[in-house]
Amino acid sequence: MRNILKTLVVFVAALALTNCAPSLHPFFTEKDIVFNDALLGEWINESGEKCKFTKSDDNYYEFLFVDEAPARFKARLIELGGAMYLDLYPEDLDRSLGSYSANLVRAHTLARVSITKDSISIAMMDGDWLNKLRDRNQLDLAHERLAGGEIVLTAPTRELQAFVVKHADDKKMFVDPDVFRHHAADK
Repeated sequence: MRNILKTLVVFVAALALTNCAPSLHPFFTEKDIVFNDALLGEWINESGEKCKFTKSDDNYYEFLFVDEAPARFKARLIELGGAMYLDLYPEDLDRSLGSYSANLVRAHTLARVSITKDSISIAMMDGDWLNKLRDRNQLDLAHERLAGGEIVLTAPTRELQAFVVKHADDKKMFVDPDVFRHHAADK
């Protein structure tokens, strides 16, 4: 049963965030979480994609990403090795999926983020980069390769963090960032 669940990991999140690298475990511990009010509000990129960050609790955001269809996530802003990241975790699955939702497992995805007064830059961890590491036997992190070739990280949080910090300077670790500007309604 465990292997079946692993093969069904993160279908919903993968559709919402292309090129992502899902993880069964979070990329953060409570001590890594930071909160930055500058992230709050509605944002839009040059392609017209929108996202919105609202404060949900003392230590996390609700993140709404709107492309063709909206996707909702719990987002935690974290600091690892001096760099800022977002750990994104899908909200509860839509009950309209019926029994299909019982076959989906939510997972964490990681994005590198930079925040300025007027813009945010979000770059998702590149699943293709992980595949290339694995193909060269250089992926020193617990994972599973699904039937479609996608990598799902299964390592515990502390190992995920060490991996991220180790490769933080590798420009290929993250896809090209999407740059969002404050939506005019927020100004």
